Amino acid sequence: MAGLRQVWTLIAHQLHRRVRSIGIWGVALGGLGALYVALYPSMSSLLEQYMEQAPDLMQQYMGEIQGSITIEQWLGMELVNGIIPIALPFMVMVIGSRAIAGNEERKTLDLLLSNPLPRQNVVAGSVGTMALSLAGVLAITWILTYIAVPAAGVELSAGRLAAGLAALWSMCLFFGALALLASALVRRAFLAIVIPGVVLVAMYVIDGLAQASKTIEPLRVLSLFYHLGRPLEGDFPWTAVLVTLVGVCILAGAAIAAFARRDIYT
Repeated sequence: MAGLRQVWTLIAHQLHRRVRSIGIWGVALGGLGALYVALYPSMSSLLEQYMEQAPDLMQQYMGEIQGSITIEQWLGMELVNGIIPIALPFMVMVIGSRAIAGNEERKTLDLLLSNPLPRQNVVAGSVGTMALSLAGVLAITWILTYIAVPAAGVELSAGRLAAGLAALWSMCLFFGALALLASALVRRAFLAIVIPGVVLVAMYVIDGLAQASKTIEPLRVLSLFYHLGRPLEGDFPWTAVLVTLVGVCILAGAAIAAFARRDIYT
């Protein structure tokens, strides 16, 4: 119980320091979501005309949209499967990179560990902070995006939108945990962001190219973007979410092991 209280105290402290950052991320992504909802009535007809004239390769890349594009397909293509999963992971990657390497660079890690705080609790607190920060941003995004639904006169289920955003939570947390592991292995916060950032961009590029190239298509299974599926259209990726969470636990365990053997430079 004492260990859990320590972890929660650390999480509460870190969340308090990041309230403004969480709000900025949530308002930015939620405002973007509201903008896409507002644009849907005018863009749907234009996209339908474009898809009728687009070459087969482009139609395949766009996900084989048939007929009129729905609001779920539109938001999935532009927001849930497009902007958010490539942008939001960087928020938690910053948190993960600063947890160990960043604190060491600022000469505050030794001060933190001078308290009766086991190293595994530092890692657990960082994972908890990332998880709750993501939940806060996604909740704000859901609220602001859905507010625009009645104003735009479109039909979008609140549950579908919530499911689409919730599917992103474990994926973004995975990259935060990867940054945390990198932070335990390297001594520069910049490198702890670059390493998972390169993995993120590589997965995004592989998923995009695999939709247009039969040669690269077998590699698509290596990308979390592929396993994200289409949650807004009712296809929630339960298996992918659970496997990703297992991956988060493995990365957090590896970070604990690496941090336990790490010498602190003061």
